[in-house]
Amino acid sequence: MKCSKCGADFEIYNSNGLKVPYCPETKEVFLKFPILKSMSEKMDLKTDIVNPNELEPVNLKEEPVVCSACGQTMEKVYFNGVVIDKCPACQGILFDNGELSRFFKIFMKQKPEVMDNLKFIDTYCQENSNDRLVSQEIEIQSKEKEYPATSYNGFFMLFLLLGIGLFFLLLTFGGVFFPGLSILGIPGIIVTVFALKGLKLLKPQEAMVLTVFGKYVGTLKGAGFHYVNPFASSVTFFEPISLKARTLDNGKQKINDEIGNPIEVGIIVIWEVQDTAKAIFNVDDYTNFLSSQSDSALRNIVRMYPYDAPEDSGVQSLRGDSQEISAKLKHEIQRNVRVAGLNIIDAKITHLAYAPEIAVAMLQRQQASAVIDAKKTIVEGAVGMVEMALNKLSSNNIVNLDESEKAKMVNNLLVTLCSNKEAQPVVRSGG
Repeated sequence: MKCSKCGADFEIYNSNGLKVPYCPETKEVFLKFPILKSMSEKMDLKTDIVNPNELEPVNLKEEPVVCSACGQTMEKVYFNGVVIDKCPACQGILFDNGELSRFFKIFMKQKPEVMDNLKFIDTYCQENSNDRLVSQEIEIQSKEKEYPATSYNGFFMLFLLLGIGLFFLLLTFGGVFFPGLSILGIPGIIVTVFALKGLKLLKPQEAMVLTVFGKYVGTLKGAGFHYVNPFASSVTFFEPISLKARTLDNGKQKINDEIGNPIEVGIIVIWEVQDTAKAIFNVDDYTNFLSSQSDSALRNIVRMYPYDAPEDSGVQSLRGDSQEISAKLKHEIQRNVRVAGLNIIDAKITHLAYAPEIAVAMLQRQQASAVIDAKKTIVEGAVGMVEMALNKLSSNNIVNLDESEKAKMVNNLLVTLCSNKEAQPVVRSGG
């Protein structure tokens, strides 16, 4: 691979069992998510990392970068204050020098300083199993995985069964034409009617999980008229499983943020069933399972951040970094419900406010902070204007002021400029 910026050949950097391709000139690293995941497993993290390939690309005026692995144009995604290049073709992720530490900063318990990519790997990607507990996903032992059920054209089988049924009907009531075979008429009609049970009708974005005497025999998908084993029965009886994208809204929850303030948070989760066998056999009710896991993930994420933080503090907050919080929330829910065969399309915060018992006090605090910031700006501007006025008077030789007169002038100007009321000028007439 060659660096798309300087043209230098990539080299492999070996560190603690990790093989990381990097450019010796620009120090940028090119990673796939499995390597990025392996790096995270060696760190002391407070939550799992987010796959940049799952983030939506953003339109920026920056010049696009060509992927060093496949030559395709890379997309740009914004996360945690960092613009990361990802390749939609080979799923490669390019980190410019210093971006690796900024990317991991949001996930680590001890927030690192911005540093060289290779130095960051040497410093933080150390195996330390004695001091770190590795979080494990929910594991449920299940041998069932979704696979397609055997089916035939329903219209063909319907006409075939109707023909067979008509034949047995003639045997029953037309003994003259079929002497000695009329005894087969009634049983044949019963078997034919039972065989009609194999006819199944599905609408678009519907599926049916089938079992025969309790054994899973496949999932029927695809809109149309199907015929399956007449002994096969749907686990959900006559109601098929919907594969459409659905929305979960658990309402508002009262949760304490990082500094203990009670806040009200509401989210919506857009999801779909991806593996019908896991959804049916791994959990009792996958909709309730999703609801409880979404509540748990929301509480875990909210407790990691304050409700609000000053813009120049560099601290992420629930109100100011909604895109990053939503990405982490989606990833956390997906990790919890993967065992149920569900796919989380999106997760967003729809309501965020202080709890009623502290809302008034926090509003007063915000107003006080706004007044202080405004006064600070006014004073800084007033001092600058006074300095400019004194310099102009001196440089243009309009009037020569001694120190005491300068002090009086400064006092009058500051009072005039910083006052909340209009100044009333006093004009002296000569006399």
